[in-house]
Amino acid sequence: MSNDNEHDEEEQSFLQYVTSHLSMHWSDEQRDTYLQDVLLNWRKHREHSREEARLMEKYLNTIKDNFRSQSPELYDFNQWPIDEKLLAILKQDSLDSDTVKQIRTTGVYTFPLLPTAFCQRLVNELAYFEQWCVDNGLKLYRPNSMNKYGVILDHFGFEKCLTDLMTNIVQPLTQLFYKHITLPLDSHHGFAVEYAMNKDRKLDFHVDDSAVTLNVCLGEEFTDGELYFGGVRCSSHVSTSAPKKEEEFFFEHQIGTACLHLGNHRHRALPITSGRRLNLILWCRSSSFDNEKDNDDHDECPAWCGIHLKEAENN
Repeated sequence: MSNDNEHDEEEQSFLQYVTSHLSMHWSDEQRDTYLQDVLLNWRKHREHSREEARLMEKYLNTIKDNFRSQSPELYDFNQWPIDEKLLAILKQDSLDSDTVKQIRTTGVYTFPLLPTAFCQRLVNELAYFEQWCVDNGLKLYRPNSMNKYGVILDHFGFEKCLTDLMTNIVQPLTQLFYKHITLPLDSHHGFAVEYAMNKDRKLDFHVDDSAVTLNVCLGEEFTDGELYFGGVRCSSHVSTSAPKKEEEFFFEHQIGTACLHLGNHRHRALPITSGRRLNLILWCRSSSFDNEKDNDDHDECPAWCGIHLKEAENN
């Protein structure tokens, strides 16, 4: 009964919102016809969303109850062989340019993170999970709307491990390099993407749904497929401002090496020309930073947006 009341209240709230934005010049008949059409579409969308939620819950419960990893130690961050030089830098809370290198002055950093052998073990575990889903008739949920191949790591046991990776590696680096990001980083979306000649070969120009993104190359053998970066932009300028020449650069993937960049740093993956490449991607979010962006005056461009570099040059 309480669910019915909640649904009624949700519907009434939606109708009040729509009604408040209708033209005062419409006749009662026009208003009623429009509201009936909008409400019908809204109910269909709501039911579709509920069905999607039910299917997701069933999918996750099936994995939780039945999937058994072949390498349980991979799911424990304390057993990840993080590069010792990187760990030393984080303990010192300072930048060692020989280990963590900024690509020119772009705000993109690269550093060794994991040994090749461990990356291969992760690749093997991903393949094992995908095959398990096939064997059990489960349709995989892909990482996002752009990547057609890959898996969401949080769905099959990596959630705590990736939270620890965010807290112990990404957050300290964010504190060092990206002063405008309000900490802590308190949520994430962790996934692996796959590029191959008979699958996705590239990824179009975009920004990430994150404050900061960690991108780790896991393997295996491939040629080309560099990341192209084209400037940091706020939501108002993400698709309206072309990159400046000094904002454009390419990053070449190396197995076990990580790339750290702002979520609002526009980028794309160029096509691979042979082989197969897998990457671990960790979108790290800050609810405080998100709230600040939502509450900011949308007419005022934030100082971290690269559009100000263009304006300064033109003045």
